[in-house]
Amino acid sequence: MDGKLFYAAKHVEDGENAYMVGWARRSGDMSSTVAVTDWAGNLAVQKIVQREDGSLTLAPVDAVASEFTARRALAVEDSHVPVTAEDERAYTDVFTCYESFLLSGEFRYTGEGMFGLSFNFEDDPGLNKFIAVNPAEKKLQLWFNEGDTLITETAADLQPGETYSFTYIQEGSVGIFYIDGIASLTVRLYGAGGKPIQLFAENNSVLFSSLRQYTRP
Repeated sequence: MDGKLFYAAKHVEDGENAYMVGWARRSGDMSSTVAVTDWAGNLAVQKIVQREDGSLTLAPVDAVASEFTARRALAVEDSHVPVTAEDERAYTDVFTCYESFLLSGEFRYTGEGMFGLSFNFEDDPGLNKFIAVNPAEKKLQLWFNEGDTLITETAADLQPGETYSFTYIQEGSVGIFYIDGIASLTVRLYGAGGKPIQLFAENNSVLFSSLRQYTRP
């Protein structure tokens, strides 16, 4: 239901909804671009949602998502952003990494190459951290070092030409990326605060649409 950075989770209920409450794993070295493996971390809560076929997935907690009401300007004029790449990756600055924020939008793709969000680390493009949809492997993944070091992943079986919605919530260095109704991936991203967040693609043509960013008032 999530990757290895969300662990030791317990099932709890509030009378109306069911949740998984667990730890968002941390790194012993905040400057590490190799691993996120230390015990404990930050408490993370995710809502359990049942799909039509009876299987389960995770979603944002409604009370948390509803706190993000201050809409922020994007780094682009249009909320519809095409990103197309063949031999080399393509990047477009779109969002800003605030202390806490929520992103939402939709995407549709045509190829098999990775695409998603790219986070600046120490202003070195070779150390960028990716939250990436990987259609070829049917995975949602966290990569460090501009796609050279796989940190965590979860299943995400998507189809080209279909439109999917996503939600991403980050608090400090902990984020959870949701492909709504399909997949959830908890990530740890040190060193990205106050810097641009880019959309990226490689060997793919992706249309990101209805893009929004919110912070708390």
